[in-house]
Amino acid sequence: MAEKEDQEDQLVGIRKMVAEDYPDAYKLWQKTPGMNLRDFDDSFEEISRLIKFNPGFCFVAEKDNQLIGTILGATDGRRGRIYHLAVAREVQHTGIATKLVNLVIKQLKEVGIQKISIIVMKNNHEGELFWKSLQFSKRLDVDTYDRII
Repeated sequence: MAEKEDQEDQLVGIRKMVAEDYPDAYKLWQKTPGMNLRDFDDSFEEISRLIKFNPGFCFVAEKDNQLIGTILGATDGRRGRIYHLAVAREVQHTGIATKLVNLVIKQLKEVGIQKISIIVMKNNHEGELFWKSLQFSKRLDVDTYDRII
């Protein structure tokens, strides 16, 4: 099994995400169950703004010059947040998602962030299992409210 992971490591590259990755990233997100895309939140302008304000926390994974994974990390200087972790179906369960998450966590730790949170849609059971496997805890004491201003 370790040999397969080593071969996969040689084929997959991870780099910082740039705004120009948006079209390929959006296509991946559209194919990812549980992603729950919204026109306003997930527009090119909004994703570009997130990358601009958090350039060291957003990454893509590539294989054979194809974008196969994304993660958007962000911080307000006090807490960290992860958005849009996605890995192409054909390369899931190869450790790419875990590597992306660990990379964002490493970057957040380097700037002193000690707490990170994610949002998992209620019907995304696969996502919930993944985050629990990485020792993320489900909070039952809060509800999230949004307002578009």
